[in-house]
Amino acid sequence: MPFPLDGLAVCSQLHIPPKQNIMAKSKYEYVKEFETDDRLLRNVYILVRVDGKGFHKFSAAHEFTKPNDIWALNLMNHAARSVMHELDDILLAFGESDEFSFLFRKSTDLYQRRESKIVSTVVSLFTSAYVYYWNDYFVDSKRPLYPPVFDGRAVLYPSEVEVKDYFAWRQADTHINNLFNTSFWALVEKGGLTPKAAEIRLSGTDSKDKNEMLFTEFNTNYSKLPAIFRKGSVLLREDVPKNLDKDTIIPTIPETLPGSTSAEAIPSSSSVASITSTASTSTSTLALVPPEQSASTSTADEVLAISSENQDNAGNDKKRQSQVDDDGGDMKDSEVNTDTESKNGPAEKVPRPILKRMKKGVVIDHIDIIAEKFWTGRGAYILAPEKKKKTHSK
Repeated sequence: MPFPLDGLAVCSQLHIPPKQNIMAKSKYEYVKEFETDDRLLRNVYILVRVDGKGFHKFSAAHEFTKPNDIWALNLMNHAARSVMHELDDILLAFGESDEFSFLFRKSTDLYQRRESKIVSTVVSLFTSAYVYYWNDYFVDSKRPLYPPVFDGRAVLYPSEVEVKDYFAWRQADTHINNLFNTSFWALVEKGGLTPKAAEIRLSGTDSKDKNEMLFTEFNTNYSKLPAIFRKGSVLLREDVPKNLDKDTIIPTIPETLPGSTSAEAIPSSSSVASITSTASTSTSTLALVPPEQSASTSTADEVLAISSENQDNAGNDKKRQSQVDDDGGDMKDSEVNTDTESKNGPAEKVPRPILKRMKKGVVIDHIDIIAEKFWTGRGAYILAPEKKKKTHSK
């Protein structure tokens, strides 16, 4: 009698047992004893950092814009967002350049806290998402010229103090590196110096010197450059409408940031305000606007330059970074600009919907996480004491 066409019916009739049951009493099972127990210490924070391997060569081969390629950064953000959507125990992520750091809740029992499983899963998810979404950001090539490689490591931090200092360290590193790279490539591409001569020119300079050089010689106000370049990307869990599929929402800033060197306005599938829109996917075109050039006071301390900016907004930790539109105005959180200028006329503004049933989603922002105000404001729930599960005594 021939097998039925339904594959599920075939499996049910054959009664195929799970693989582990087949090998449960195998004489070869002793090889499992060679595996080491790599379970991480309990009641401490797990921090997994993913870092690109050989990305200087990779960025050169793919002609990434120097000193920052907005498309490459947003692709990194998208990959990190995919990891956070897959692993609910990740509370916070921070990314810069070719790296991303993921903070797990202290009580996580993911894979029984086995280090190898946690790290390999995060790196695998990140790398696969990076390749999978490549064509969404680099539309001229369906896939990278060769496979990108990321490595990963896990670090344990005993308290909130070390966690805060870790993220402060990474954001300070973002600022220091970006200020140097911005100055270096200005000297090379605009100043006509060779890379070696540019290094010599910048040798021994501090933050104040670099800011002064950029402003006086290249008419560039460093503090006015897009925050994603200066502060990195912060991924937080926040409430989103429950009727929206979290996997169709990409709550990141538009790829066509002010200051982008892209020659054309590229369709963007979402923006920060997308998280409050009832439409899960939409295509918008944002006009490119050169960054505003104006004088500002430079600071000598790289870290102070980050934490001191935007102090006028210290009382509003929930505010999103506004984006400049083609008329010089601001795009606010309460408005969704679906098309800055189309054939049918000005863009329509979509009002914010009333959010009744909520679920946690991932928001990508570019804000200060060095200052304490972040941890007492937007990030308060990240390190909040976790509720203990009730245990029933027998």
